[in-house]
Amino acid sequence: MTAAIKVTGLNKNFGRKKVLQSLHFTVPPDTIAGFLGPNGAGKTTTLRILLGLIPSYQGNLEMLGCNIPAQRVSALEQIGAVVENPTFIETMSAYENLYWFGSLYKTLLPARINEVIEMVGLKDATNQRFGTFSTGMKQRLGVAFGILHKPRLLILDEPTSGMDPAGRVHMREILRRIHDEEKTSIFLSSHLLDEVQRLCNYVVIIDKGVTVSEGFVADLLASTLEKWELRLVDEEIDRARGLISRLEKNISVSNLPRGLLLAMPAGLSAQVNSELVRAGIKVNALIPHEASLEETFIKLTSDSGDKGGSA
Repeated sequence: MTAAIKVTGLNKNFGRKKVLQSLHFTVPPDTIAGFLGPNGAGKTTTLRILLGLIPSYQGNLEMLGCNIPAQRVSALEQIGAVVENPTFIETMSAYENLYWFGSLYKTLLPARINEVIEMVGLKDATNQRFGTFSTGMKQRLGVAFGILHKPRLLILDEPTSGMDPAGRVHMREILRRIHDEEKTSIFLSSHLLDEVQRLCNYVVIIDKGVTVSEGFVADLLASTLEKWELRLVDEEIDRARGLISRLEKNISVSNLPRGLLLAMPAGLSAQVNSELVRAGIKVNALIPHEASLEETFIKLTSDSGDKGGSA
């Protein structure tokens, strides 16, 4: 199937500063994909290039099978986007703003405006002035405008920025619904890694303008070292640490309140447990420690820095 987004060898400089360096990634169709990276990694620049807001760059881009820039107009007709804080006319209502700005779409029907307002949870605010909206309501109206023309791809830059926890949960539910009911692929940037892990099934991670990793979230988490919580009585902790360090099995050890946290290659937990028991060390429990996207992100971006990534 045709990729939602395909980026190959993307380069962008601002003066002498290299912002993107041979950036490459592919977003599969029918995914909710997260675009991750530290501040200054090049995420917003990449999104703005994809949407034609930065016209000068080097590299090859495709969106929904359309070559960019040759077929940009055809691509953008199938794409919705919110790349900055949504700005509408403050004295107009939610409905009036969508009708006014939606007039750009020749086939817009009033019924569709009501449909997207309901979909983003603003039905009760249909006739409320935009100037009275909270941050979360403004973001949701931006998303409503982004899906007004039933796009195949929705691109969002920090869609939960400035929201409280309840607002972020609501936005996650809205985006899942858009993906499931509208059959829309979603590509969103965010610095909230736990939010991305809860929402996205695919991620692209960049650092210093280069691709660090990409793939399905489950695969990335599985590829990292397994972590196990080893629970012991206090007097056994030093003995256990010493024994594990002598195993020479690429196991890192850190302290926990009731034992040790072990990070090790997959499949070693049973052997470690056997060695501890054989040495007479009483193991109260050896419990799997669920991997998080945050831990994977920190490891990958730290590794890219250690390898002398670009500035």
